[in-house]
Amino acid sequence: MSAAYLPKNVAPVIDGIALQEPGTRAQTQVVITGQATSVSLKQPAGPNPSGTVITTTTKFDQQPQGIYQKGYAAVLWTAHDDNDDDLRYAVYFRGENQHDWLLLKDNLDQKYYSWDATAMPDGAYYLKIVASDSPSNPPNATLKTERESERFEIDNTPPAIQRLEGSAAGMNADRSMGVAYDFQFTATDATSGIEKAQYSVDGGDWILLAPAQGISDSKAESYTFTVRSLAPGEHTIAVRAYDRFDNVGAGKTTINVEGLKR
Repeated sequence: MSAAYLPKNVAPVIDGIALQEPGTRAQTQVVITGQATSVSLKQPAGPNPSGTVITTTTKFDQQPQGIYQKGYAAVLWTAHDDNDDDLRYAVYFRGENQHDWLLLKDNLDQKYYSWDATAMPDGAYYLKIVASDSPSNPPNATLKTERESERFEIDNTPPAIQRLEGSAAGMNADRSMGVAYDFQFTATDATSGIEKAQYSVDGGDWILLAPAQGISDSKAESYTFTVRSLAPGEHTIAVRAYDRFDNVGAGKTTINVEGLKR
């Protein structure tokens, strides 16, 4: 005697979502050429405590690699289906103060997606991953599941350089060794923290600056520095500041050092 039966369909499960660092682009494994820089991808949690996906099937998911590309964002996720169904995915997003989800990409068969985030206004967002077993089931039996990501930020605007000022420091009658000038400025960013700041004298090498409070952990940082041994004549002092999304804002000021007195 033989019997035929149809197993009960169960919904897929999205086990974990991992948002990548700003400027990360995930893509299928290819040879990196040119100036592309390889970066490590954060891996999402799996369906067991160790985070390792255990499967007895012969399905193979081609793993992505990460490269740095300014302005890009990326997300990886893990999912499984107890019926061993083929899955398709859709990625949605919404702003922090919005209620409606907007489609970013659908009909994905891989568990990752990268997009050009420069098209999105600055601010905080959430992603939603939707998994469907539609490739393996008729429309009336298809099941879906969804999962939201943690909060993340998009920042495409460079920091602003404010109040860049210089003044002569401790000039003496004898200035044969040149003149010293003190400078100060503030770097501000509306969305993310200031990562670092630098200055340059007359187009020379960029020199790293420490913020006044010692640690770069704020959306507004103040800086002071002294340039010594300035010869007579005109000098250009340039400064620049980076936020954590690698946006850079710059400013400059020009001073005129008077001739030496002996």
